[in-house]
Parts: sequence; C-alpha cells; structure tokens
Amino acid sequence: MRKFYTLLIALFLVFGLVACGGNTGVDFPTFDEDNVVELSAQEMVTLFESIDYTTVDSESVRISTKGHIFVIDESDPEDTYSTWRDETKITIDAVVFGLISDTIGDVLVHAEGTVDFFTSSFYESEWYEEDSSQAVEGTMGLYFKDGYLYMNVDGTFAEDGADPEEAVFKQKLNQQVTQDMWDEAMGQADPDQIDNMVPQEILDMLESGDFDEIMDAVPNLKVYQDGNTYSIVFSITKSIALDSIEDLIVAYAEQMGETLTQAEIDEIVEEAETQINAVVEQLEFTYVISITGTKITQVAEMLVFKSVDGTIDIDLTTVIDFGVDAPKFPTDLDDYEPVDEPGEGIFDDGMVKE
Repeated sequence: MRKFYTLLIALFLVFGLVACGGNTGVDFPTFDEDNVVELSAQEMVTLFESIDYTTVDSESVRISTKGHIFVIDESDPEDTYSTWRDETKITIDAVVFGLISDTIGDVLVHAEGTVDFFTSSFYESEWYEEDSSQAVEGTMGLYFKDGYLYMNVDGTFAEDGADPEEAVFKQKLNQQVTQDMWDEAMGQADPDQIDNMVPQEILDMLESGDFDEIMDAVPNLKVYQDGNTYSIVFSITKSIALDSIEDLIVAYAEQMGETLTQAEIDEIVEEAETQINAVVEQLEFTYVISITGTKITQVAEMLVFKSVDGTIDIDLTTVIDFGVDAPKFPTDLDDYEPVDEPGEGIFDDGMVKE
C-alpha cells in the first residue's frame, strides 16, 4: 500500500502539472466576438515565430484542473483463450502553482485539491486468474519550499475490495533537495522540449505553401485581438466535424495537387462519417492559446468525449496561467512530522495502521 500511495502522490502532481481546473471553479476564458480578427497563414506563422518560448519554462504558472476521466478496456467477447477487464476512474478538482528556477531555494510548488481515484484489473484464463483493485479518495495538499516536500493528507484508502481505511497526516520528507541534486536533474532536462513547442518543419511547411484555404476550411478556428494580446481559439464538436469532412478533404486534395471526382469525395466522406458515428457519441473540444507581446500568457483546454460503447467518458477542463503570483503557504509547515517516506507510520505491512 505504501508504494501505491507514493504513486498516487505522483499521480496528483502529474495531473496538476499537465492538466488544469480549480477547486473554486475553473475560469475558462471567454471572448468578445467584436474582437475577432482575420489572420492569414503567413501572419499566423509570424505570430508563433515571434514567441519567446524560453520564458515558458522559467515563469511561474498556476494550473487548474477539474473534471473526470472514466476508461474501460476489456477483452473481445470472441476471445476464447482469456477474459480481461481494466477499469480506471479519476475525478480531480485541484489548483497547482509552480515556480521553476535554476536555484533550488527559489523553486516553489503549492498544490491543493481533491481526488477520487479507482482502478481495477481482472484477468482470467485456463492457466490462472488475477483480480485486484485500489481506491483512494480525499483532499491533499503538496508543498515544496526551501528544498523540502510537505504533505497534508485527509483521505481514505482501500485495496482489493477491502473496507476503506482512514489516512490523515501532515508530513515533511527528511531528504532535502540540494543544489547539486537539482543541477543534476535540470541537466537531464531537454531544453528543446519547450523551445521547439512548434516544430520548425511545420512552420517551414506553412511558410512555403499557401495554406489559407485549409485554414478557412478548419471549423471554428478564430483569432481574437484585445490590445496587444492575441488569442487563438479552436473548437470542434461531433456535428461540426461531420459537416466539415468534405470541405477538409477538398482543401487538402487541392493543396496536395490531387484531383478527386465527386464520387471519390462522396466515398471518402461516407467512410469517415461511418467511422466517426461508430465510435463517438459526444465530442466537444475547445483549445485556447493567448499571446501577449512575445509571451504565452494562457493556455486552456476543455474536452468532453463519450464513446458509443460507454467505455470512455471524459469531461475535463484545463487552464494554465503564466506569470502569476505565488499563493500563501500554510503557516504550520514547521509542525509537519519529519519522515523518510510518504505515509510513514500510517501504513504497516500493506495495511493502514490503526
């Protein structure tokens, strides 16, 4: 259980650092239609080439995440050799603040929120059978300051169908992250991961070709300008995707120098519609990136996806704000219990300690 709980903490951090939403509600951006501007493909390239991506990995960020992910993966009923089913359910409502610096004393993480996590795995064949499950629910606070990690947990944990057990603690890891440790970790990071956020080959392709027709065919791609801030907004739904298939096919074929007959277009459209309808019950997706001057100031994403067979149900909202002020840290961090491992003293031989 201790290893599982450690992984859960990592899961909480990963979701906080790559997704977004808030325990006071996610403030997804809205825009005034009067601020819509028309940009050509070349102007879009110029806008993105002007961005100073090096600031993205050094500025403070506030990441808000709210929503759920339910996924079921199971064997084909016609499989006569084995039967298996994996199920994962995650509901999260969290806000994470992070500040990365070359100096470990300046690095800050402030993460608070609630999480409801369940996973189960079943496998059966003529040779053996395996059945396991884990469940975690509660509130968590994770704080990194002055090289130390602090944990504030109030939750319940259950394994393999057992009754939930309480785990409530405030702990501080004894191991301090030193400057040498931080330098080594930073040295292993890939600096091009952020600097090359938009691959150069994509920019070159756009710049060398006239992709205005394709951009015009892309549904609901809008650019808003408010002062010196540009916001690129892309949104799509299942109905928009279905209605736009023919336009996209024609625009792409023309750009590639191909000539399709109407019969060929109709065949491709029919096949694409059949595949989409067979898989997708509901699709709503909106992506926003805001650029002020030469800096990215906000990235937001909202996704709703439900599969026809009910094995996928995702409703997740994400908002990342750059260059925000640090929140106030708890005033009782000095009172947290020093430990060598997360959950130390709470778990004993895989069970929650009474």
